[in-house]
Amino acid sequence: MSNYYDGLNLKLLAAIPREARRVLELGCANGRLGQRFKELHPGVTWWGVDIAQEAVSAASAHLDRVFKLNLDTDDLAVLEGGFDVIVIGDLLEHLHDPVKTLEKLYDLSASGAQIVCCLPNMAHLSVIERLVAGDISYDQMGLLDQTHTRFFSPSSAFKTFLDGGWLPHLQDQYRVEVPQTHFAARIVEAAQALGLPEETAKRNLGLYQMILVCKKWSMAALLKPGPNAPISIIVPVNRPWQYELNVARSPGLREINAEIIALQGADSAASAYQAGAQRASHAWRVMVHQDVYFPTGSGFALARQLALLEQAGRTAAPVGFAGLEDVASPQALVRYAGMVIDRTALFSHPGSDGALSIDEFAVALHRDSPLAIDPSLGWHLWGTDLCLQAEARAQRPATQILEVPLFHNSTTGYTLPDVYYESAQRLLDKYPRLDRIPTLCGEIQRKSANCPA
Repeated sequence: MSNYYDGLNLKLLAAIPREARRVLELGCANGRLGQRFKELHPGVTWWGVDIAQEAVSAASAHLDRVFKLNLDTDDLAVLEGGFDVIVIGDLLEHLHDPVKTLEKLYDLSASGAQIVCCLPNMAHLSVIERLVAGDISYDQMGLLDQTHTRFFSPSSAFKTFLDGGWLPHLQDQYRVEVPQTHFAARIVEAAQALGLPEETAKRNLGLYQMILVCKKWSMAALLKPGPNAPISIIVPVNRPWQYELNVARSPGLREINAEIIALQGADSAASAYQAGAQRASHAWRVMVHQDVYFPTGSGFALARQLALLEQAGRTAAPVGFAGLEDVASPQALVRYAGMVIDRTALFSHPGSDGALSIDEFAVALHRDSPLAIDPSLGWHLWGTDLCLQAEARAQRPATQILEVPLFHNSTTGYTLPDVYYESAQRLLDKYPRLDRIPTLCGEIQRKSANCPA
């Protein structure tokens, strides 16, 4: 047992912010992690929690205070609170209700706090090998540790943190890469049959442990009284499993009783939106990708912000969740705006009331808006086109970008398909006065007459 408590996770150590001043470590073991951080950064106050008395006794020699607590059953109020960093090393998988624990930590943490966490990936190839073989016997340690009670993959881990009020980012990872075996090749082929690119499948199958850094999402505004707009959600679906695991089971949509309209067979974003709008019961319609997850609290935030826009008479322009805003400074022409967790990366920036471009993973339109999605653009860049339409009508950038933490749980790779470039050319043809159009996927540029195609 002593070997179990003596480990030092170097990648977890490296992920802890150097400016941390008041740290709480859950599952502190013998206190080696806190001891090493305190050696590197004197002046930090480090409290530890563990369930084993042996570990608590050993850690007390290295940390400022140590508590013996069962996180599933004990009251955490004894920890007082005010922590700016909370470290959770290989612990959440041992708890019966991780979301409940994360909610308690939200209350114990200071404004702007961060969680730094290490989690095993149960979607690693070694676990799938046992599942296929029909023998998932537990081990003394590792991914199938016999004391684990909850299983996590990257997607489920991100949803868990989001539902607890935290914005996750994959900071680092331990990998055991996919071997060049006949079995591994067939598993990759199976993933491709579900629609995952080979690179995505191998990235997931080789991920052994995740090092997550999670920012506290401020939800203070949701506690204040205010209007809430009813919302219709329009979802084009071509992978039912992806829709069911994301939009369909989103707690953020359930909390506001959002109307969900799932559509199959649409040949463009325009046809999907038109079909959904005909069935929509509410003035605000949000068209989302089937891989978007609305975590706890996001529905209230969205309903509040859309209601305020309606009160202000701002219903003509589109509303996005991530995009670009013009800043025209000497250092840059545009800045990022909005909030989304995209795959495994946190995109967190202030919102905007004058965006130049928005991503199409989620776009809201009011039924009174005079704008229309252009069917010639297919499934790409129609959000940017709506921004340009709004700008032409208002004679200034007029698109709003909200700050709502949606999870774009995409399985696609990071390469753009040929149809994207076809849509880009159509967009340039539509706006001949523009030589450049900024987007999150890169700047679209018109070819110079002196530049060969």
